[in-house]
Amino acid sequence: MDWDDLKYLLAVADAGALAPAAKAMAVDPSTVSRRITAIEKDLAAELVARTPEGMTLTPAGHAAVAVARRIAGELEALAAELAGSLDVPAGIVRVSTTEAFATNVMRAVAPLHAQYPRLQIDVVASAETVDLRRREADLAVRMYRDEHDGLALRKLGQLGWSLYATERYLASHPSSGGGLLDGHAVVGYTEVVMAGAQWLAQHAKPEQIRVRTTTPRAALDAALADLGVCVVPCYLAEREPGIVRLTDQVLAHRDVWAVFLPERRGDARLRVVIDALVAMFAADGVRLAGGASS
Repeated sequence: MDWDDLKYLLAVADAGALAPAAKAMAVDPSTVSRRITAIEKDLAAELVARTPEGMTLTPAGHAAVAVARRIAGELEALAAELAGSLDVPAGIVRVSTTEAFATNVMRAVAPLHAQYPRLQIDVVASAETVDLRRREADLAVRMYRDEHDGLALRKLGQLGWSLYATERYLASHPSSGGGLLDGHAVVGYTEVVMAGAQWLAQHAKPEQIRVRTTTPRAALDAALADLGVCVVPCYLAEREPGIVRLTDQVLAHRDVWAVFLPERRGDARLRVVIDALVAMFAADGVRLAGGASS
C-alpha cells in the first residue's frame, strides 16, 4: 500500500466531500477518487460509500482514517526530531482556548519569546471545540477532562466561580439576609454544562431567571448591564470596575487541562508551552481558583 494514497483518504475525511478534498490536495477530483479506489483494492474493503450526495466513510473507512492519523502524527514527530526541534523549540504552536480564558493563556506564554525567539504562539480563542486530530490546533486548554480519541492530558489547575453583581444593581436590591440568591434577579445559562451553570440549576428558582446567556463573558456583560446577579469564573470578574463579589464562598470549581496528541509528548514546542501554563497556575493558582489575589 502506498502511504501517499492514505493522504487522499484523510483529505476526504477532513473535507467531508470529494471536491474540497481535491482542492486541499491541489489535484483533480478524479485523482482523489482513483487513489482511494487503489487503497480499497489493496485492503479488499470499501472505505468510502459513494452516493449522489457525495462520499461518506464506511466503518472500515473510519478505522483506516484512525490509523492514517496516527501514522501522520508519528511522521510529524519524527520530522520534528530530525530537524532538532525536540531540543530547540521553534516554529508555530496553535493553542486553542475559550475567549474568556485567552488573556490568561497569552499572559502565560508571553515570556517565551525572549527565551525562544524562533517559537511563535498562535492563540485560537473560540467557543468551538477544535479537532486536534485534524490539526486545527496543536494544544487545547479545556475546562473539562477530554479523554476521547486517545488524547493525552496534563492537569493545569482549577478555576473557581462565585456570585457577582454591580454596585448599582445591589443599591436597589439589598440583601434579604436569607440565601445567596434570595430577592435577586439572576443571569442564567442556556445549557447546564459549565460549573457555574450547574450551581445555578440547583439553587436558582425558574422565576428568578431574567435572562440566559451561552458564555460566562456574556453573563458578566448582562450583570454589568444591571440585569441581575451572575455566577462566573472569579478571574473574569475581578478586574471589572463596579462589579462586586457577593460572597467569599467559591460556589463551583472546574479543573483545567492541557490536551494534546499523545504522539507529540516529546515535542519541545508543546512542552515549553505546557510548562508555561503550569507555571502560571503554580504562581497564580489561588486567585484563579477563587481565593485572594497573590
